[in-house]
Amino acid sequence: SVGLVVGEAFKLLLSVFFLTYELKSFPKAMKALYISTFVHWKDTLNTGIPAFLYAIQNLLFQYAISYLDATVLLVTQQLKILTTALFAVLILKSKLSGVQWISMVVLIIGIILIQWKVPESKKSDSVVGNGTEIAKVVKEDFYPLPNPLHIPPQIIGLVMVFIGTILSGFSGIFLEKIFKKTSQSIWCLNFQLAAFSVPVFFCVSVITDSSKIDEKGLFAGFDWWVIAVYFLYGLHGMVVALLLKHASSILKCFASGFVIASTAIVSIFLFNIIPNLLLIFGTSIILLAVYLYSSFPYKKKSDITLPQKCDNSSLEP
Repeated sequence: SVGLVVGEAFKLLLSVFFLTYELKSFPKAMKALYISTFVHWKDTLNTGIPAFLYAIQNLLFQYAISYLDATVLLVTQQLKILTTALFAVLILKSKLSGVQWISMVVLIIGIILIQWKVPESKKSDSVVGNGTEIAKVVKEDFYPLPNPLHIPPQIIGLVMVFIGTILSGFSGIFLEKIFKKTSQSIWCLNFQLAAFSVPVFFCVSVITDSSKIDEKGLFAGFDWWVIAVYFLYGLHGMVVALLLKHASSILKCFASGFVIASTAIVSIFLFNIIPNLLLIFGTSIILLAVYLYSSFPYKKKSDITLPQKCDNSSLEP
């Protein structure tokens, strides 16, 4: 979680860099940031809402790891794709065709398959991933929250994930609405979002990793490779901002799925990994989902061309 703080700090720096490039002047960029952040302070507060919600979502998902098996967590987390679409319909009044809804379910299945790995033997570790070892979650019998009502841990974990997916969908659509409605520079908005996120994520890291921070320090385990990864995380935030401004949160979900598939394919050649059937099938399903979503958009009834009746009078002699 400390890495998220570093990633958001990179977003701050990259936002300043791109704004300076856009305005061709560093002083002008600083003036634009001052006006957008402090003069229009009410708009600035709006960007704090998704930053806070993202932090709560991240905290819930981290706690859910202690209550759920990693494979269950992997499957249930993907519901955020459907909650994103649901809030797009409710808040942005987006129109989706039946095929597009089906394509999102197909996308969820593809992402689950491509990240799934069946453990070779029963261990205390729950491993999720494909041949690339994308993710490894250590399952421990430790529950971070008090449970005086003795609610089953699985129920607590599922509730956490369910709330997290709702927050994920709502915050993504809320942020998209901000990006689309405002006349401010996209880099100013990204700067404000990161400025809120840094202290919020720092508080989250203190809550979740306080013992590790006290024992090993704040930046234990960081090297140049780790820093490069979180720099790419910050750069990814810039790309997401452009997607929200010029596309949509739903397309962002499809783009993320496509990136997961592409990363898995590239890792095969980089690390000489033998692909399994789940990887091949999952990648194919993700590509199918992208095709279905882009090829069958919503159409109004007035836009649907009905076949014209044959005029028999023209056939008479």
